[in-house]
Amino acid sequence: MKDKLTLFVKGIVLGISFIIPGVSGGTLAVLMGIYEELIEAAGNFYKGVKNFKKYFMYLLPIGLGVVFSVAICARIIKFGLDKAPIATMLIFLGLILGGIPKLFKSVSKNIGVKECFLMLIGVIIVGGMLFIDKGSNSVSFDSMGILNYILLFLVGMLASGTMVVPGISGSFTLMLIGYYEPILNLVNEITAFNNLSTNILILLPFVLGIVIGIVVIAKIIEYMLKKYHNETYYVIIGFVLASVISVLYQVFQYEYNSLHVVVGLFLMCVNSLFVYKIFEK
Repeated sequence: MKDKLTLFVKGIVLGISFIIPGVSGGTLAVLMGIYEELIEAAGNFYKGVKNFKKYFMYLLPIGLGVVFSVAICARIIKFGLDKAPIATMLIFLGLILGGIPKLFKSVSKNIGVKECFLMLIGVIIVGGMLFIDKGSNSVSFDSMGILNYILLFLVGMLASGTMVVPGISGSFTLMLIGYYEPILNLVNEITAFNNLSTNILILLPFVLGIVIGIVVIAKIIEYMLKKYHNETYYVIIGFVLASVISVLYQVFQYEYNSLHVVVGLFLMCVNSLFVYKIFEK
């Protein structure tokens, strides 16, 4: 029971990445030490009754934690982003910084040119997303046709890939293509029990796209981890290091407030130390 509760709490933390642009679900999974297990479960739960029972019971508390986080924490975090965005982002930056030392313990201690090159590849892939112009995309769910539902499904698959790959923020990707605020508002409408049937129908293809996308991407990453574990992990470390840059990029997009910066930096340090001490055990 204790293990299930722990997984539920970790699911809540994962759900945060769906809400805050720049925070990667894959990164948080790596930092919490459940990434490889998640990838294995997501890529194999459908293979027979035995596998389904085994992996479903592992994924269930995590999934419930994610749903709880998105449904309940979405309003809290949205409030934080509205009232004190810099402090809110810096708090979650502390979560990432505090877990980075543990990542290096997951791979061989000898870091040479090859390892640095692999980390640099990861940094470039994730960092490159910051230079994509968000433009002024405006998405509306007011008039939905069959093509709109298909597009939502494809957007869900795209989001799932960025949620599974460490360092790449699903919410930031949705922001780039103009779907972040509409989907966040849709979730808030559902949790407020407004137009439930219509809003659930709109959200359904997006969720299906996420589920199918996660299974497909998980199989690819599972293969890479089995065949090239150390090499894959160094690229993942590069992703995570770049996610620090990604969060800081988001911080600099907000209007400067000295009080929020001071409070945010203090809470970032406290959170970073707290996470480091937890992972050190």
